[in-house]
Parts: sequence; structure tokens; C-alpha cells
Amino acid sequence: MFKRNLLLILSLLIITIFSGSFIMDSKVYTLNTNESNNISAENSDTGDEIKDNSYNNTDTEDEFNYSKNYNDNSSITLVNDNRGIPVLYYHSVNDSVDNEVTISPSLLKKELEYIKNQGYTTLSLKEVENYILNNQPIPEKSILITFDDGYMDNYYNAYPILKELNMKATIFCITSELDGSYYLSEDAIKEMSKNNIDIESHTLNHPHLNSLTYDEQLKELTESKAKLENITGNKITAIAFPFGDYNEDSIKAAKNSGYTLAFTTNKGFASRDNNPLELDRIYVSSYYDMDTFISNLEKTQK
Repeated sequence: MFKRNLLLILSLLIITIFSGSFIMDSKVYTLNTNESNNISAENSDTGDEIKDNSYNNTDTEDEFNYSKNYNDNSSITLVNDNRGIPVLYYHSVNDSVDNEVTISPSLLKKELEYIKNQGYTTLSLKEVENYILNNQPIPEKSILITFDDGYMDNYYNAYPILKELNMKATIFCITSELDGSYYLSEDAIKEMSKNNIDIESHTLNHPHLNSLTYDEQLKELTESKAKLENITGNKITAIAFPFGDYNEDSIKAAKNSGYTLAFTTNKGFASRDNNPLELDRIYVSSYYDMDTFISNLEKTQK
């Protein structure tokens, strides 16, 4: 009887010990499971952030490639006809001056955002030259953005907006006025010329060309061209005639100075029907509201 009771007690003791171990192990497992879930959740959040960053980086890379060569972007339709190119021309970009040739940075940005949102592709001078002279195709909705005179505020106020929107532009500079104060500095010109901004000529002294002799005009054009080529290290191929004033001698001087394109202030699209040394443009006044700006862009006779 005693032995049977002893065996029963030992059996119960053994069962109790094993049951306790199971309970303890079960509690440890549950704890580890919760910790594992927390770690997975943290890694999952980090993973989502990495995916988002990766997506953003892809967009940035696509925009960078797009800015270098629109032919790499299959979503852009290229055309090779004589529809022409709208060439907008601005001047100063500053919100502290009130006149029609000085546009505020905020209005400039609004207009450039409209252009971008409407699907326009901004062109370089070389792309315009290839279209006009070499029968090369361009994006279906192409545009050339230009600034006359070469003010220092083009660097401080327009250039950052153009970079932000990934847009190309051209600045026509008065080369005797490169003082780094009111007009552009040579350092600003060098920087912009390496970053999608073409620097071209607006003559040496900004005269009314049609009031000068042929030789005087030739001097204005050749000296301006040489100075800009020396600053940028690039070939200067385009000029905008100051005040839109020019004559047959101006065209002859431009050709003999080595310019391939010249821009006027005559309203219209730059097309293959133009003399390439008499290309039309579209003026942008700071006094235009958005409706007028859009109308001038969309309804100007091609």
C-alpha cells in the first residue's frame, strides 16, 4: 500500500514538473512572437520609405535624362513640318520694379508652370537651329524661352525657377555691360551656360542698329560674339536685334559675323518660312494677365 502511494505521488510530481515546463516555454514563445512582429513592422515601415525614395529617385533620373535628350522619351511625339516655334521674350525678372519689361518672379513661375503643364518642351538654341536650318524634327509642342539684355536678376530670379521646372532658356546679353551688378557677371554666365541656359548676343552696346553704318554694325556684332565665346567657350550662333530695329545691313552683318539665327520683335512663330536671320518672337509684358499671356501663346499666327 505504501509503495503504491509512493509511486502515485512520484507520478503526480513528474506530471506537475513537465506541465510547468510546458507553460513556461509557451510563455517564452509568445513573447518572442510579439517581439518578432514589432521588428517586422519597423522593417516594413523602413522598407516602404525605401521604396518611396527609390520611386522618387527614378523620377529624378527620368527628368534628368529627358532634359538632356527628348528623343530618349518615347512619350513625346516628334514632328517635322513647318508649324513653327513660339519664341517668348522676357527682359528683367524682379518684384521691386514696376514697369512692363520687369516681370515678378512669381508671375514668371506661374507662366512657366502653365507652359510645362500644357506639355510644351523647351528647346535649346541648337535644337531650334537644327529645326530651322537642318530639317530636323522637334517635339510636337515645342517652345523657346528667351530673355533680352542679360540682367543680373535673370541669374538670381529666373535661373532658379528654370532649374526647378527643368526648363531650357536663352539669354541675349549686352556684352559691354557685364558688370555683375545690374547686368550679368561673367561667372554667372559661365555657370548658366553649363546648365541648360544658352548665352547669346544682344550686340556690344545695345544700339539702334538701323541708325549705324554697315561697318559700325559689323563691329557691334563681331565684338559681342567674340567676347561671349571667350567667356563661355561655346560658339555663339544667335543674336537678338536691340529694340527690334534692323535693316538689310544688319542681316548682312549678322551673316558675315558668323551668326546662323537672328531674332526680331516681329510678332509670330519662328518658322522655316522666315529668313533665319529674321525670326519672329512673342513679347511678354509684366502687365499681361494670364488670359492675355495664354491667348498670345496659343493664338499667335503660326
